[in-house]
Amino acid sequence: MTNVIPMQAVKSAVKKSDIPDNAVRLIDRMFIRLKSIFPAWKQAFASEVEYNETKQVWLEELFKAGVVEPMKLKHGLDLAAKSTSPFFPSVGQFIAWCEFESYHELGLPTLEELEPLLKKYFAYAREPHNFNFRSPAEYWLLSELYRNYSKKKWEDCQKAMPRILAQAVVKVRSGDEFEPIPIAIEEKPKVIDRPVSYTH
Repeated sequence: MTNVIPMQAVKSAVKKSDIPDNAVRLIDRMFIRLKSIFPAWKQAFASEVEYNETKQVWLEELFKAGVVEPMKLKHGLDLAAKSTSPFFPSVGQFIAWCEFESYHELGLPTLEELEPLLKKYFAYAREPHNFNFRSPAEYWLLSELYRNYSKKKWEDCQKAMPRILAQAVVKVRSGDEFEPIPIAIEEKPKVIDRPVSYTH
């Protein structure tokens, strides 16, 4: 999977009248393709009404982000097809696929790298100073997922990964300070006082 960054979707102020008809048709076709790419798509929508409402929100967000051009949408769909997740993506994730930007430059793993990395981190969660983090941002990301989902179903954790990763991206871009990576405190060797013998 290509190294891309999910973006946080912001509540849209776009009016329906601002969106051209051809963009509406593009989104309709795109959703049909997305449903074939993500077999667990039905879990994202409780009803047909919610499905249609979500499609309208996507249309507004994609239009606002300037990614309703056929080539950009095709690029997003191409990257979506490489995703290993069966679950329907967020609009922020799809916009990121359309726009293409590197996670690693921000000190973060890709979405595909995150799952195996988190599984590895679970074994070190109580001793984070022994884990090799690429950055304080990655430490925050893994710690946040562990803190909120270590006692829940793995499926719930998988669903949350794109959202928490997106939050990490926003924090990095906003210049937020992260907690430093834990460092192992080197224990000083204990000096044992030996009894002094005065015998000759």
